Amino acid sequence: MKAMISLVLFSLLTSGSPESVLHSQGSDLAWNEVQSPLPDVFSVIEEVEIIGKLGLWPGFDVKAVPVMVFDSTDTWLFFSDMTPEGFDIFPGTPGVMTYKGQHPLVRGNSIVRLGEKWVATSVLASYGRRTGEKYSAVDLAGIIVHEQFHVFQRLNHPSWRQNDGVLLFYPRETNESVLLRKLEKEAFRKAVTSATYYQMAGWAQTALEYRYKRFGLVPGIYGTYEKELQRTEGLSDYIERIARGLDPLNASDITNGIAPAGVRDLGYVEGRWIAMILDILKPDWKYVIEEDDGLYLEEILSKQLTAMQTAAIGFSMEEIESLCVESRRTFNIWQLEKLEELSDYHLQPGYSLLVDASSLPFNIRIFEPLEIETSDNGGVYHRLIFSGANQESSLRIMNHPCLTYFNDRYQLSAITIKGLKSRPMIDYETKKCTLKYEGIDISLVFSEAAESGETIRIRI
Repeated sequence: MKAMISLVLFSLLTSGSPESVLHSQGSDLAWNEVQSPLPDVFSVIEEVEIIGKLGLWPGFDVKAVPVMVFDSTDTWLFFSDMTPEGFDIFPGTPGVMTYKGQHPLVRGNSIVRLGEKWVATSVLASYGRRTGEKYSAVDLAGIIVHEQFHVFQRLNHPSWRQNDGVLLFYPRETNESVLLRKLEKEAFRKAVTSATYYQMAGWAQTALEYRYKRFGLVPGIYGTYEKELQRTEGLSDYIERIARGLDPLNASDITNGIAPAGVRDLGYVEGRWIAMILDILKPDWKYVIEEDDGLYLEEILSKQLTAMQTAAIGFSMEEIESLCVESRRTFNIWQLEKLEELSDYHLQPGYSLLVDASSLPFNIRIFEPLEIETSDNGGVYHRLIFSGANQESSLRIMNHPCLTYFNDRYQLSAITIKGLKSRPMIDYETKKCTLKYEGIDISLVFSEAAESGETIRIRI
């Protein structure tokens, strides 16, 4: 889904494995600075209604999906047949309600439950923080429609969900895996921009062959994840880009292509591209997947290419050599930068909090897949945000790095937070550890605690 920094919010199963994503790529979060001037919220919704007339997907009606929009001053509710608590009917505009200030459920571009209904949410912004794009009313409308399509997916295709928790355990990258991903993406790029029908098919065939080779390097769960990601985020990204009238290559290189962030990003981009390719090669593909929603996009594409007896198109030797050089360079730079970043993290001045939650692990609430790195010892480094909770304790670390470790049920078993400006408060009588400042909110009930200088160790 969407957020000025592509936040991913997780609803959790009781087992602790992430059930769904509430977020999106390259959009803007409520806690980011909102730049002015912003387009008028009514002009944005007017563009949503215009987009709704394009017939982007069978059975998808934008007016059937309620939307809450925060315009930097107040929150507005459109397309709703109910008046939720705290909202007032806006005079002279039937079906429009307003809430003074920012509604607590509207934290970014996402989907939420409001009473008994799924509702799309959006925070208007004048530009995309990750892409740097300036947003017009049409762009903001397209972002809203992206989220509305997620609601449509949730209601009509409940099995269309990916488990982003698998990114926390993504296998270690190699030169080979990075190269195959680059070859795959470049072939898809050539396909979606091809001038002829058969060139498009040939390059799509090449892309799939490299993709299958890459999937052969990792356990099947990771290939399944990518296919599911294309079907959820990729399709919503496709809907948004068509709605906004953007070039297929728009915002297609916002990461270095290295897992796990590069894999997450690839799901949006290649999902969008495969949908655009299918628009040309098999125009009725949307009805095919509506009829059998267990299909993946690449399965529909592969079947069509087989029916066309498509032959793959090969890269030239010069192209192969260039991509090999670029791949090695990307891989080497990434390794050096990751090593330096993790080293700087461990050397940060300030207080350190080390939490062992293995006996009572935390369920994941939030993390940002585009802002994580996996470490060689199995940890996950979060640059932007991580939040989790169990029955008695909770923590939310935002705009401050932390290092996490997880069990095989996608639950937090340990976390290290270094460079804290304030000392966590330890109350040995109540057995509570608390800290709250800026974007950090920690409340832990512990069984054991030990303090040594600026380091505090907690066992949950």
